[in-house]
Amino acid sequence: MAALDTLRDVTVELLVRATQGICAGSVLNADSGRADTSARIDDWAGVLSLYTAENESHSVRATA
Repeated sequence: MAALDTLRDVTVELLVRATQGICAGSVLNADSGRADTSARIDDWAGVLSLYTAENESHSVRATA
């Protein structure tokens, strides 16, 4: 019975560690994605401002 308890405890510990690693990786990926998206929005906002200055007669909207 002690062997079964030990096996259960080790299995639980491994699952907890694996899950924490997956969650930490997901958070890092999400943060990286948000940073990339924000940078792209800033890049396109700069480009959009060039077009709106040249084409004041046309209605152009951008939302983020």
